[in-house]
Amino acid sequence: MTVQSIEPFYLGWDGLAAGPVRAADQLLEPLRRGDVPEVAPWDWRRGEVAPSRRRVVSGLLVLEGVGAAARPLRDAASLSVWVDAPAADRGARLRGREDWATYAPHRAAFERQEQALAASEGTRAAVDVVVTYDGGKWVPSVT
Repeated sequence: MTVQSIEPFYLGWDGLAAGPVRAADQLLEPLRRGDVPEVAPWDWRRGEVAPSRRRVVSGLLVLEGVGAAARPLRDAASLSVWVDAPAADRGARLRGREDWATYAPHRAAFERQEQALAASEGTRAAVDVVVTYDGGKWVPSVT
């Protein structure tokens, strides 16, 4: 199994909407052709696209991250899951990230992009399963 975040496909702090399209073009399309993908990830430290590198995928591919169930990726998905948690829990998880100090100044703007992408893509309504954090436990529901 290969787990791939789609964060490397975002085009910086203002480029969330480009992420699903870039992931489809650079990762899924080569896989459909039977090729090894060449991924040009975003270099978050330099603020630019980094040189391409091969991304070997073995077995099941799990895409995770904001936009992983957006339209450009949806057709290739066998299963898509929306994870929903209270804002306080999401905030605590963000503050626990290793890169929190870098992310913090961009949080509000990035959150607006997340909401806009989910709304324009109709993501929550289109997924197969919604998992909600409720009273200290995760509760799945099939849509």
